[in-house]
Amino acid sequence: PQKSSASPRGQTTNVTTRSRLRQLEGGLRTKKELEQYSRFLSSFKDEEERIDFLEQPDFESRARWLNQNNLVGRTRQVQDSMKDLVEAQDIAIGMPSQLVKKSWGEPEQVEVSGQPLLKNERWRYSKYISTPEGYKLEKKYVYFEGGKVVGWEVE
Repeated sequence: PQKSSASPRGQTTNVTTRSRLRQLEGGLRTKKELEQYSRFLSSFKDEEERIDFLEQPDFESRARWLNQNNLVGRTRQVQDSMKDLVEAQDIAIGMPSQLVKKSWGEPEQVEVSGQPLLKNERWRYSKYISTPEGYKLEKKYVYFEGGKVVGWEVE
Protein backbone atom coordinates (compact mmCIF):
# COMPACT_ATOMS: atom_id res chain seq x y z
CA PRO A 1 0.00 0.00 0.00
CA GLN A 2 1.21 3.45 -0.89
CA LYS A 3 0.95 6.50 1.32
CA SER A 4 -1.67 8.70 -0.23
CA SER A 5 -1.24 12.43 -0.30
CA ALA A 6 -3.94 14.69 1.11
CA SER A 7 -3.94 16.78 -2.04
CA PRO A 8 -5.65 15.56 -5.20
CA ARG A 9 -2.51 16.57 -7.12
CA GLY A 10 -0.37 14.20 -5.00
CA GLN A 11 -2.80 11.36 -5.60
CA THR A 12 -2.77 12.04 -9.34
CA THR A 13 1.02 11.91 -9.35
CA ASN A 14 0.94 8.60 -7.47
CA VAL A 15 -1.57 7.12 -9.93
CA THR A 16 0.46 8.47 -12.88
CA THR A 17 3.67 6.96 -11.47
CA ARG A 18 2.00 3.59 -10.91
CA SER A 19 0.48 3.66 -14.39
CA ARG A 20 3.85 4.47 -16.00
CA LEU A 21 5.53 1.71 -14.00
CA ARG A 22 2.95 -0.88 -15.08
CA GLN A 23 3.31 0.26 -18.71
CA LEU A 24 7.10 -0.11 -18.60
CA GLU A 25 6.90 -3.49 -16.84
CA GLY A 26 4.56 -4.64 -19.59
CA GLY A 27 7.24 -3.68 -22.11
CA LEU A 28 9.63 -6.32 -20.77
CA ARG A 29 9.24 -8.90 -23.52
CA THR A 30 11.94 -11.53 -23.14
CA LYS A 31 12.47 -13.95 -20.29
CA LYS A 32 16.02 -12.55 -19.97
CA GLU A 33 14.66 -9.01 -19.44
CA LEU A 34 12.04 -10.16 -16.93
CA GLU A 35 14.59 -12.18 -14.96
CA GLN A 36 17.04 -9.25 -14.86
CA TYR A 37 14.31 -6.97 -13.49
CA SER A 38 13.00 -9.60 -11.09
CA ARG A 39 16.45 -10.31 -9.66
CA PHE A 40 16.89 -6.72 -8.45
CA LEU A 41 13.24 -5.82 -7.80
CA SER A 42 13.56 -5.78 -4.02
CA SER A 43 16.71 -3.60 -4.21
CA PHE A 44 15.13 -0.56 -5.87
CA LYS A 45 14.56 2.37 -3.48
CA ASP A 46 11.15 3.30 -4.88
CA GLU A 47 8.89 3.29 -7.92
CA GLU A 48 10.71 6.24 -9.50
CA GLU A 49 13.98 4.32 -9.43
CA ARG A 50 12.27 1.30 -11.00
CA ILE A 51 10.95 3.61 -13.75
CA ASP A 52 14.43 5.06 -14.33
CA PHE A 53 15.80 1.51 -14.73
CA LEU A 54 12.97 0.38 -17.02
CA GLU A 55 13.32 3.47 -19.23
CA GLN A 56 16.79 2.29 -20.28
CA PRO A 57 16.52 1.29 -23.96
CA ASP A 58 17.76 -2.32 -23.81
CA PHE A 59 19.12 -5.17 -21.68
CA GLU A 60 22.74 -4.01 -21.89
CA SER A 61 21.84 -0.43 -20.93
CA ARG A 62 19.90 -1.75 -17.94
CA ALA A 63 22.90 -3.88 -16.91
CA ARG A 64 25.12 -0.77 -17.01
CA TRP A 65 22.49 1.14 -15.00
CA LEU A 66 22.52 -1.61 -12.34
CA ASN A 67 26.32 -1.35 -12.07
CA GLN A 68 26.37 2.45 -12.01
CA ASN A 69 23.77 2.51 -9.25
CA ASN A 70 25.47 -0.33 -7.30
CA LEU A 71 22.37 -2.44 -6.84
CA VAL A 72 24.44 -5.55 -6.07
CA GLY A 73 26.14 -3.69 -3.21
CA ARG A 74 22.81 -2.29 -2.06
CA THR A 75 21.38 -5.81 -1.83
CA ARG A 76 24.24 -6.80 0.49
CA GLN A 77 23.73 -3.67 2.63
CA VAL A 78 20.03 -4.50 3.11
CA GLN A 79 20.90 -8.06 4.14
CA ASP A 80 23.49 -6.80 6.63
CA SER A 81 21.12 -4.16 8.07
CA MET A 82 18.39 -6.76 8.69
CA LYS A 83 20.67 -9.46 10.08
CA ASP A 84 19.50 -8.88 13.69
CA LEU A 85 15.83 -9.14 12.66
CA VAL A 86 16.47 -12.46 10.92
CA GLU A 87 18.36 -13.81 13.93
CA ALA A 88 15.42 -12.78 16.16
CA GLN A 89 13.03 -14.53 13.74
CA ASP A 90 11.25 -11.24 13.07
CA ILE A 91 10.27 -9.37 9.89
CA ALA A 92 9.89 -5.69 8.95
CA ILE A 93 8.37 -3.45 6.29
CA GLY A 94 10.72 -3.35 3.30
CA MET A 95 12.33 -6.71 4.09
CA PRO A 96 13.09 -8.69 0.92
CA SER A 97 11.31 -12.03 0.55
CA GLN A 98 14.55 -14.05 0.74
CA LEU A 99 15.19 -12.63 4.23
CA VAL A 100 11.64 -13.46 5.33
CA LYS A 101 12.39 -17.08 4.36
CA LYS A 102 15.60 -16.97 6.42
CA SER A 103 13.65 -15.57 9.38
CA TRP A 104 10.41 -17.59 9.25
CA GLY A 105 11.23 -20.45 6.89
CA GLU A 106 9.35 -21.58 3.81
CA PRO A 107 5.74 -20.37 3.68
CA GLU A 108 2.96 -22.93 3.85
CA GLN A 109 1.22 -21.28 0.90
CA VAL A 110 2.12 -18.63 -1.69
CA GLU A 111 -0.49 -16.72 -3.68
CA VAL A 112 0.72 -14.68 -6.66
CA SER A 113 -0.94 -11.58 -8.09
CA GLY A 114 -0.25 -10.91 -11.77
CA GLN A 115 3.10 -11.73 -13.41
CA PRO A 116 4.99 -14.05 -11.01
CA LEU A 117 8.37 -12.43 -11.77
CA LEU A 118 7.06 -9.10 -10.42
CA LYS A 119 6.85 -10.69 -6.96
CA ASN A 120 3.48 -9.36 -5.78
CA GLU A 121 2.53 -12.13 -3.36
CA ARG A 122 0.79 -13.18 -0.16
CA TRP A 123 2.50 -15.83 1.94
CA ARG A 124 0.75 -17.84 4.65
CA TYR A 125 2.40 -19.30 7.72
CA SER A 126 0.59 -21.44 10.31
CA LYS A 127 1.77 -22.74 13.66
CA TYR A 128 0.38 -23.78 16.99
CA ILE A 129 1.12 -21.39 19.84
CA SER A 130 0.70 -21.80 23.56
CA THR A 131 -2.02 -19.70 25.22
CA PRO A 132 -3.48 -19.75 28.76
CA GLU A 133 -6.41 -21.73 27.28
CA GLY A 134 -4.09 -24.27 25.62
CA TYR A 135 -2.65 -24.47 22.13
CA LYS A 136 -4.29 -22.63 19.27
CA LEU A 137 -3.55 -22.39 15.55
CA GLU A 138 -2.15 -19.00 14.57
CA LYS A 139 -2.10 -17.95 10.92
CA LYS A 140 0.15 -15.17 9.67
CA TYR A 141 -0.14 -13.57 6.22
CA VAL A 142 2.77 -11.59 4.78
CA TYR A 143 2.13 -9.26 1.82
CA PHE A 144 4.81 -8.44 -0.75
CA GLU A 145 5.01 -5.87 -3.54
CA GLY A 146 8.02 -6.09 -5.77
CA GLY A 147 9.54 -8.72 -3.49
CA LYS A 148 9.47 -6.50 -0.37
CA VAL A 149 7.23 -6.78 2.69
CA VAL A 150 4.50 -4.14 2.62
CA GLY A 151 2.52 -5.55 5.53
CA TRP A 152 1.27 -8.58 7.46
CA GLU A 153 -1.60 -9.72 9.59
CA VAL A 154 -2.19 -12.38 12.24
CA GLU A 155 -5.38 -14.43 12.63
